[in-house]
Amino acid sequence: MRVAAGLIGIECGPQGIALAQVERREDGSPLLQRCEFRAVPPAEQEAALKALVQEHGLQDMPVNLLLHPADYQAHLLDAPEVAADELRDALRWKVRELVGNSLTDYVVDGFNLPEDAYRGRARRSFCAVLDKARMQAGERLVRHAGLRLQSIDITEMAFRNLGLLAGAEGINLGLLRLRSSEGLICIQNGSELYMSRRIEQGLDQAGEDFANVILEVQRSLDYYEGQLGKGYIARLLLLPMKRLGEPTLAALSSGLAVHVLPLRLAELFPGQPAAELDDAAQAFCIGAVGAALRQEAG
Repeated sequence: MRVAAGLIGIECGPQGIALAQVERREDGSPLLQRCEFRAVPPAEQEAALKALVQEHGLQDMPVNLLLHPADYQAHLLDAPEVAADELRDALRWKVRELVGNSLTDYVVDGFNLPEDAYRGRARRSFCAVLDKARMQAGERLVRHAGLRLQSIDITEMAFRNLGLLAGAEGINLGLLRLRSSEGLICIQNGSELYMSRRIEQGLDQAGEDFANVILEVQRSLDYYEGQLGKGYIARLLLLPMKRLGEPTLAALSSGLAVHVLPLRLAELFPGQPAAELDDAAQAFCIGAVGAALRQEAG
C-alpha cells in the first residue's frame, strides 16, 4: 500500500528533545516511522536536532512544532462575536489585561469550543498566548536543522490527536497526563475538544498518597458532566509516565468513578517497531507523536 508524505512532530523541553515521524497510508491510517528522545540541555538542542535530521535523512520534511506547556499561557475566554478569520485578532484584544507586557511581545491564537458546550450559555474560546521570542527561537531551531516549519501547536491539540486515534469518535474520552509538579486533563468527543484543565497536584506532591490528585481529577470529570452537560465520560486514558506509572494507574482506577486505562504507543500503532519503547521514553515522546498526527482540515 502506498504511503503518503509524512509529518514530523518535535517537542523541546528542559530535559531534552523529542522527535516523532508519522506517515499516512492510502486509507489515512498512520504509520509511526520514527520516535526518539535525546536527553540534551536546551543550549545543545539545536545541534542535537540537526544531527538527528542528518542521521536519518529527514532534510526538508515538514514539521509541526509542539510548544512545551511552560512556553505558553492558556486562557478560557468568552467567545468574541466575529467571523472565524477574525478570531485571532479579536482574542488579542481580550487578553490585553491578562498579559503584563505589551501585546507586541506576544503571539496570540485560539479556537472556539463547540457550540453545544456549556449548556447553551455564552460560547467560550480557548486562547494560547506565547512569548514572541520563544516562537522565533523555535523557528530558528527547525530552520537550522534543515527542516520546514509547517505549523506550531499546543499540548492540548496534540492530546486531541492522540484521543482521536485512540477511539474518541462518538464517545466522551478523557486524556490525563501527570508530571512531577503538575498535570493536564483534556476531554473530547470525536475531534472536538470540550475541556482542558491544568491540575496543580503532581507526583511530587502526591508521594505515596494520591488522594489530592484523585480529588482534582474527579472535580474535572464532575465539571464536564455537570456544568458542561455532556454526560458521562466513557474512558479516561492515562498517558505514559516517567515514573510511578503502575501505582498511579492502580490508585486512579480504584479512586475515580470512571474506567481508567493506560495509553500506550504499541496499542495506538500495533505491530510498528517505532512504538516499542519503555514507559519513560514514551512519556518524553508522547507529545511529539500527537503533534505528528496532526492533519490539516480539508
